[in-house]
Amino acid sequence: MKGRFASACCLLMLLFVGGTATGQVVSSEKIKPQWLHKLPKPSNPSFMYETVSASASTLDAAREKCLAELIAGSGLKNGVVAISSNQSSEQLSQVWQNGRLSEKVTYDSRTTTRTQYEAVKLHVEEIAEYWTRDRSGDYFLTKLYAKSELGTVPLFDNLELTTRYGARGLWRSAIIPGWGQFHKGAYLKGGMILGGCALLAGSAVFLDNQRSDYARKIARTHNQELINSYATKRDHYAAARNVCIGAAAALYIYNLIDAIAAPGARRIIVGKRRNIDYSLSPAVAADGSLCMLGALKF
Repeated sequence: MKGRFASACCLLMLLFVGGTATGQVVSSEKIKPQWLHKLPKPSNPSFMYETVSASASTLDAAREKCLAELIAGSGLKNGVVAISSNQSSEQLSQVWQNGRLSEKVTYDSRTTTRTQYEAVKLHVEEIAEYWTRDRSGDYFLTKLYAKSELGTVPLFDNLELTTRYGARGLWRSAIIPGWGQFHKGAYLKGGMILGGCALLAGSAVFLDNQRSDYARKIARTHNQELINSYATKRDHYAAARNVCIGAAAALYIYNLIDAIAAPGARRIIVGKRRNIDYSLSPAVAADGSLCMLGALKF
């Protein structure tokens, strides 16, 4: 029985280590950031958030492609206007020939065509980027931008990028082991913790049932040889049950520590940008002394 239990524990550890190794890819971050699948919401309509992806052999080339794609998708290639202007003149001339007066009219017409491109500004702010590199060495890059509407001056948000989640992960993992890790984007780790706790808890229940079964068998027989055999098996099941309970408790504690201490997927905290005006002016205090009065408006 001990051999089977030890084999099950070894298999669980191998699955955990193997799954973790498989999940490791050559990327800029261990956990994919949240903004890849959920864009932040702008606090005002003067701009928007947008992701652009590109692949190239170098990271700098991929960044240039992303910026070019962002500009092309914003409509800056449009708006070229052709303007045509026509200027014509008429000239009358009189000529005496053989005693007769003849008139000659000369027309001069010129058409000028020019192109006009009105300068349109696009305000762009780079927020974050995430890249992966395949075995051939090519990069696949995704960038997050904040961009204005064409011809408007945006009021970009104050952004904070963080991998911390505070107590959000702790209370979730306290209720269901692994839930906090799922919330932080560590799906592999959360799945392993949840599966490990479920496996250990189920094993503890099964082993305790086997222990109770042999305890009942001991009470039903007076054969000393059977009693000794049943008692040995009962003690083995009890020891294995206690190991499962201890391992489940240790995994649960690790789950809580990891939920609050380990970094999660990089997330964006959006804060409104405020315009602050202040002014200072000399004044006379109540006791007749000179002082400065300040006004702060935000």
